[in-house]
Amino acid sequence: MLGLDIVLVWMTYFMAQLISANFQWVSVRWAHLPQRAGLLTLSYLIAFFIHKSYVGVVRLSGSKDFQRLFLSTLTALVLIIPAAYLLTLYQFSRVTLLVQSMLFLITSVGGRLAVRSLFLSLQLRKSSKGSGILIVGAGSMGRAAANAIKQESRQIETIIGFIDDNKSKTGKSVNGIPILTLEKALQKDFIEKNNLGKLVIAIKNIPASRLKEISNMAIELGLQVKRVPPISNWVNGELTAKQIRPISLEELLGRDPIQLSYETLNGFIKGKTVLVTGAAGSIGSELVRQVMKQDPKLLIALDQAETPTYQLDQEIRTYPNYSHFKTIIADVTDEYRMAYVFDQFGPQVVFHAAAYKHVPLMEENPGEALKTNIHGTRIAAKLAYESKVESFVMVSTDKAVNPTNIMGASKRAAEHVVSYYNRQPGNQTRFVTTRFGNVLGSNGSVIPLFKKQMEEGGPLTVTHRDITRYFMTIPEAVRLVLEAGHMGQGGELYVFDMGNPVKIYDLALNVIRLSGLEPGRDIQIIETGLRPGEKLFEELLADGETTKATHHPKIFIANAQNLSIEQIEGMIDDSNEDSTKWLNHIKEYQPDI
Repeated sequence: MLGLDIVLVWMTYFMAQLISANFQWVSVRWAHLPQRAGLLTLSYLIAFFIHKSYVGVVRLSGSKDFQRLFLSTLTALVLIIPAAYLLTLYQFSRVTLLVQSMLFLITSVGGRLAVRSLFLSLQLRKSSKGSGILIVGAGSMGRAAANAIKQESRQIETIIGFIDDNKSKTGKSVNGIPILTLEKALQKDFIEKNNLGKLVIAIKNIPASRLKEISNMAIELGLQVKRVPPISNWVNGELTAKQIRPISLEELLGRDPIQLSYETLNGFIKGKTVLVTGAAGSIGSELVRQVMKQDPKLLIALDQAETPTYQLDQEIRTYPNYSHFKTIIADVTDEYRMAYVFDQFGPQVVFHAAAYKHVPLMEENPGEALKTNIHGTRIAAKLAYESKVESFVMVSTDKAVNPTNIMGASKRAAEHVVSYYNRQPGNQTRFVTTRFGNVLGSNGSVIPLFKKQMEEGGPLTVTHRDITRYFMTIPEAVRLVLEAGHMGQGGELYVFDMGNPVKIYDLALNVIRLSGLEPGRDIQIIETGLRPGEKLFEELLADGETTKATHHPKIFIANAQNLSIEQIEGMIDDSNEDSTKWLNHIKEYQPDI
C-alpha cells in the first residue's frame, strides 16, 4: 500500500502539471521535474509514516483509514510548501501542489472505496447462506457496530444496510451502506436476495416494546437477532464484534424494566445488620448481592442448603467488604436455632425469602410446604417482633392470589401471619409483604427448563398451549423487595405493575428460534396437561382486592382482606405444628384447596 500510494503521488503530480498548463504539453515545466518529484515523494513518505495511512486492510477500508489519508496529505503540504518558497531554483508551483494534493486525496480514497465495493460484491456472491447483516440504528452506535463487524476479518459477513425510523435518514447511506426502512428491509424477497442471516440492534435507549416488535419480526423471518451492549461495557471505549451478543429472552418480554433509586435505599441499609433467610436461593442470593453493595454493617446469609450457601460465600469473597458478610446454616422452622441467630447478631432489617415454591412437589408433600412456608414465617416474624427489628419484608407470590394449590395457599397464610404481627399491640417493627409473578432465570423456572431440553435435542414441554404467566427479572424482583422495605410503614402488601402476561408457548417458540432452529421442524413442542393445582392464568390481586398508588408509578399497595386476630391466632398457635392441623386451618379459610 505504501508503494501504491507513492505511485499515486507521482501520477497525480504529473496530472497536476498538465492541469496547471491547461493540458499544453509544451507549457509544462519540465526543468528540475525529477528534483521536485523527489522532494514531494520525501514529504509524503514522512507524512505516511507519521499517520500510518498504509496499515489498513484495503477491502475493509473505513472512516479511520480515510482520516489517515487526509491527515497525511495535509502534513505533506505543510512540509513541501516551505520548500517551494525556499528552493526557487526548482521552480515549484504552489497551485500545482494544491491541485496535486486534491487529486491524490480523491484517487487514494476512491481507489480504496472501489476495492472495498468490488470485494463486498464478490464476497456476497460466494458467501455462505445467511452471511448478510442488517443493523438497526444508523447513529453512532450503529456505525460503531458496522466498523466492529468489518474489522473482524475472519468473519465472511457483509453489512447489507442500516435500518432507521428517522425518515430524514432513510434513502441515504453511511460509508456506502444504504439506510432502509424496517418495512423494506424485513421483506422475505429482500432477505433472500441479499442472503440475510442476522439483525443487529444498535440503538442506545430503544423502548422495550419496540425492541420486542423488531426482534419478533426478524425471528419469524428466520434471522438471528443480536444486540450491541451499552457503551459503558465496551472495552476501552471501543466495540468489538465479539461483544455483540445474542438477544436474551428477557428482552423479548416487551416490558421496560422497573427502575428504583438506590440513593434513597442506601440510607435504609447502610451501617445496619441485615438478615436474609433463604439466602442461597434465586431471590435470596440476588438480595445478598444488592445489599452488599449498599455497605451494611453486617449481612447474615441464612439457608439450610449447604452447597449453594458455600457457592454464595465463594462469590461474595470477591467483594471488597467481605468482612461484613457471614453465612449461617439453619432451618427457619427450627425456632431455637433462629432465636440464637436473632440474639447473637441482633438484625435490624430482615428479608424473609425462605420458602418452598414448586407447585407439583408441594402437592405431593403438603406437610413440608405448610411447615416451612407458614410455620417458618411465623417463627421469623415472631422473633422480629420480639427483637424490635426495624423492618421485616416477606417475599410472597402471585400464586397466593385465590390459591388453587398447597404452595399458593401456604404463602397466602404466610401473608396473614405477617399481617398479624404487624397488628400486635406495641409492635415497633414495620412488617410488609411483596407479591410478584414468576422470576425469569430463577431455580426451577421455565427458562432454565427449556434451555436444558434444548441441549438434549428437545422436545420442549408446556402444560397447556394457552397457559400464561407474569414475568419479571431477578434484579427487578429484588429491587421491589428492597424498595418495599424502605418505603413500607407497616402492614402493606406491595404488588407490581408487571405489564401483560406472557404465553408460555410463545416463550418456547422464541427459545427455539433464538437458537437458529425452526419450531415443529427441528424441535417439537408438546403439551403435557395441567399439573395438579396449576392455574391456566395467574392473578396479582385476589377477588375483592383493590390497589392504591405509591410514589412509584409501577408499585401499588393491595388493599388485602385480612383475617381477624382470633382466626390467625388459632392458625399460629405454638402447639399447632402438626401438618394435618395446619392443612385443616388452611382449608377452613381456603375451601377450594
